[in-house]
Amino acid sequence: MPLIHGNKGSVTAGGEDVAKVQSFNLSVEAPISDATAMGEEWETHLEGAPKRWSGSISAKRVKGDTGQAELSAGASVVLHLYYSGNESGETYASGTATVTSVQHAQGRSETIDMTFEFTGNGPLTEEAVA
Repeated sequence: MPLIHGNKGSVTAGGEDVAKVQSFNLSVEAPISDATAMGEEWETHLEGAPKRWSGSISAKRVKGDTGQAELSAGASVVLHLYYSGNESGETYASGTATVTSVQHAQGRSETIDMTFEFTGNGPLTEEAVA
């Protein structure tokens, strides 16, 4: 199977392309519930707790970018996270998320780096670009 190069990844927020994306992270969790009683030698657990997803997007700040503007703290936004481009047939993750944090990092001789953290609100789906 061929490897997927991260360089073709991209992100849209609220239907707008997010400019100058450097990277994104996506975590999907399927929590378990501890079912171990005192005195038992081995831990046991139950599956079936609600799944959750979250992540972050790192980008260079672009003044006036509509995609970055969609990612304000507290915003509810539909995210599309394209793993290897948005050409027909490529797979991407899609879902509504709440932006929980927006961070700016800058130095006197560097471009401004931004990090947008989000938590999913409802299901995350994987779809193919039409």
